Amino acid sequence: MKLFKVADTPIADEIANYLGVELNDMEVKNYNDGETSILVKENVRGKRVYIVSSTTTVDRLMELLLTISAMRRASAKSITAVIPFYGYARMDLMHKSREPIAAADIARMLETMGVDHVVSVDLHSAQIEGFFKPQIPVDNLQAFPVGAVYFSEQNLGDPIVVAPHSAAVNRAAMFRDTLSRTIDEFVPLAFVIRKHQLDEDQLGELVGDVQGKDCIVVDTLVDTGSTLVKTAKVLKANGAKTVSAFAVHARYSADAMETLENCKELDKLVTTNTIPVHLSSDEVSSKIVTLSVAPFIAEVISCIHTKSSIIQVSKTK
Repeated sequence: MKLFKVADTPIADEIANYLGVELNDMEVKNYNDGETSILVKENVRGKRVYIVSSTTTVDRLMELLLTISAMRRASAKSITAVIPFYGYARMDLMHKSREPIAAADIARMLETMGVDHVVSVDLHSAQIEGFFKPQIPVDNLQAFPVGAVYFSEQNLGDPIVVAPHSAAVNRAAMFRDTLSRTIDEFVPLAFVIRKHQLDEDQLGELVGDVQGKDCIVVDTLVDTGSTLVKTAKVLKANGAKTVSAFAVHARYSADAMETLENCKELDKLVTTNTIPVHLSSDEVSSKIVTLSVAPFIAEVISCIHTKSSIIQVSKTK
């Protein structure tokens, strides 16, 4: 096994630690003109290579593409791209005429560079798996068990899972099922109907009973935090005892930290380390808990390398 990381991917160090392997040597240079240079300093001929990188920016994406190309040209036996956060995933369909489907276009790029296998965590939509050719398997890992274990240890009195908008209902239902199995108790589900198309200031309409309950809002990604804040206000206005949230990915764009910290209705945000966060401890909101999915990803890589099934890993981690 040869494990590499693209620049600015701290989760790769954790994965290597759990696997008990060393990260192999690779040099990434970004020149003043904006161009990127990749140099693989290890012999990968005939080796099974794993490259860890979250494509959070165009630079990270280009680095990953060039790294895959370098490995392919160096005669690697197989190349697995481990992408904890698949950038541009929200662009998985045409919202308007004459728009690209960026998530599919990135799949084409990865294929062209020579990737053999893709591993990602909680893709924005399952259809992204279908953007790749059948010859390139995609393992879309669900981090729900990681969040479910955390919340099962929080002594919640009367939990209920809440979808912050209609598009998140299926995801929230999956988390609800995972949490129910984890605590061996049925957990109800509610959701908020957003009416931003009619009025941006409208918080939304709640479907379900949250009176006196401990709410867990489930979504894919926290970006600016505005959706989460509006949802928390709706829930507290309807008598929720506490409002926590679980989002696998967190970007914290714009003034997200300040927005979350100043929202008195939100008690806690639980997320994972799929995206690097470049903030000091003083800048990070006290409400945020970050869980590591590195052990989960490491075990999946081990299963892939030994040609074992990952189904049981997905159910238990």
